[in-house]
Amino acid sequence: MGDQVLQETTVEAPAPLKKKTRITQKTVIDIILTVVLSLGAVIMLLPFFWMVLATLKPHTEIYTTFFPEEWTLQGYVNMWDDCNRLMEGGIIRGFGNSILTTVPVVAIQIFVSAFAAYAFAKLRFFGKNIVFLIMLGTMMIPFAVIMLPQAWLYGQMNLTNGPLAVMIPKFFGSITTVFFLRQFFYSIPDSITEAARLDGAGYTKTFISILLPLVMPAIATQAILSFIGNWNDFLGPLLFIGDDDWLTLPLLVNRLSGSGGSTREIPSVLAASLLSLVPIIIVFAAFQKKIIGSIVFSAVKG
Repeated sequence: MGDQVLQETTVEAPAPLKKKTRITQKTVIDIILTVVLSLGAVIMLLPFFWMVLATLKPHTEIYTTFFPEEWTLQGYVNMWDDCNRLMEGGIIRGFGNSILTTVPVVAIQIFVSAFAAYAFAKLRFFGKNIVFLIMLGTMMIPFAVIMLPQAWLYGQMNLTNGPLAVMIPKFFGSITTVFFLRQFFYSIPDSITEAARLDGAGYTKTFISILLPLVMPAIATQAILSFIGNWNDFLGPLLFIGDDDWLTLPLLVNRLSGSGGSTREIPSVLAASLLSLVPIIIVFAAFQKKIIGSIVFSAVKG
């Protein structure tokens, strides 16, 4: 009797419902955006891919085939010989000149700009906002307006016989970097600087020991962007460097392509261009997340 009652009161568990998959509007939008962005990436990378392949072609196949029918390194050999003919030391000297006009400039420029950004964000002095607005106003002056007076001035100072005319002006900082870093210094609570002052730290020690480590991600981002800009700079060295022994890589590539429109020079010019891009590609590939994340964080804080 008890077993009969137990069997009557026992209720079978319902069968599990099959989960229905629905394609939502968000999923459709994500798929469309992925396809569009992938096509855009392919279109943007296609010229670079063609350039890489063109350095491995004979000059007779430059405009006839996309993939080389005959693989050759003659373009790199011609590039090496042509660079040695244009400048003593060739492409190696060009790399050294570009490093000299980029690495010290970036290090000093970033430090000076960070110090200025700290002053505009955390210090109080008369006319601070007016001075900052005047500095921002200089961003509206095109380089074409001041490049000839600068070239004349540097010539009078005998700075055009080497790289100093390109390097020295950048040692005084960049207003774009100052504006960017100023937003990060504003995000740091004033209580931190006040505590440092109470402990006897001066302005310089507070900046170097306490605030500088806190904004290091932003400084690293600006250093990378400044490195890319200085490494690719063409117009400044073209105007301010008069000695062929100090040609940077962009100027050297320009000299390679200045002999005419013959297809024979195209593989060697593209080979030199590709080699000059290698440091930029490495730097951007290694730090692209830091660049994007730091810019987004700056926009949110601003």
